[in-house]
Amino acid sequence: MTQMLEGIRVLEFATNVAGPFAGKLLADYGAEVLKVEPPSGDPSRTAGPFPNDEPHPEKSGLFLHLNTNKQSMTLNLETEEGREIARKLISHADVVIDDFRPGVLAEYGMGYDAMSAGHPDLVMASITPFGQSGPWRDYIGTEITLQAMGGPLHGNGAPYREPAKLGGNTAHYHAGLATSLAILLARFRVEGGGAGDWIDQSVYEAQAGFRDRRTISLTAAAYSGLSSHRQPPGSRTALGPRPAIDGYVNILGGGTKRFGGFLDEIGRPDLKDHPDFGKQVHQYSAEYQEQVEGSYQAWLFETPKLEAVARTQKHGILGGAIMSTEDLVNDPHYRGRGVWETIEHPVAGTFEYPGRQLILSESPRAAARPAPLLGAQTADVLTQLGYDRSALPRLRAQRVI
Repeated sequence: MTQMLEGIRVLEFATNVAGPFAGKLLADYGAEVLKVEPPSGDPSRTAGPFPNDEPHPEKSGLFLHLNTNKQSMTLNLETEEGREIARKLISHADVVIDDFRPGVLAEYGMGYDAMSAGHPDLVMASITPFGQSGPWRDYIGTEITLQAMGGPLHGNGAPYREPAKLGGNTAHYHAGLATSLAILLARFRVEGGGAGDWIDQSVYEAQAGFRDRRTISLTAAAYSGLSSHRQPPGSRTALGPRPAIDGYVNILGGGTKRFGGFLDEIGRPDLKDHPDFGKQVHQYSAEYQEQVEGSYQAWLFETPKLEAVARTQKHGILGGAIMSTEDLVNDPHYRGRGVWETIEHPVAGTFEYPGRQLILSESPRAAARPAPLLGAQTADVLTQLGYDRSALPRLRAQRVI
């Protein structure tokens, strides 16, 4: 069956997370994505986790995840012949994804203006920490820096400690997702007969515009003029993360219209007769807070987290279990929907991977292909560009590939 993005040719001059994630989202739904790596490989090949904790460039869990369904060729853009090959590749591509510092592609003669001159439907997406213009354009930025400057860091953690970073590469994954959407929008215009585009994606701006937990606080501040602050854990009665017998839950029980059902569930229907019942959480007396919290904690200490969520959800109470990685891998809901996919890699071996991002009724996603070996398609791509295979030893000796 035809894949949703079949026929779209993508060149990926991007490393680590943001650009490769954008390319992955396109490749997983049928786009032909050629990953152009430096001869040493994408740096993410050195990032774990690795099977048995043994580092290997073909066994990085991060690389394997981010590069399913792609092809790989090596190319040294520090050489003139390497840049010449890259320009030829771009001239045949529909989409280019890069994460070079601002101005580098132009120095290489591979900038959007140069490459789109005879290729007006080219879509180029450039991902940088702070964008192609502005006073910060040449600043470098790491994940924690971009979370901090973009906003999410400010709202996380206890008020008496430093802000807490969200785990993993949240900022870069989000920038990759935003980039893939921008690429599809630009291609939609191209398919309608319009021109291509140069997408200037700043990771910083993707974070600053990210709809996160600050939204409610910002709206409240706009109307009241009062800014909110991070709350200490457990400061709001029956609201927020709490320990259960086998982990943590985040159930929003207190101060809601369904608080009565919550009290029934934790075995304290008598607290509905208390004068504070029906008030907002911040209006509860210390004595009422103590009774609710004590009974809630006692209930959680004998109730598994998934059971606690299921029982409160029956009353229409918002909440969920805080899932560990092991929980997610074994989650029956994920299992039931086919979220995990088994992929066999010729070097890394056979593992389960996070599978499809969404379900399509008319063009279901094909079974995933493993991430490519470093430079696996280099010879084939060069042959298609007119190189004789006898030239490959020279290109390797000159470190072009």
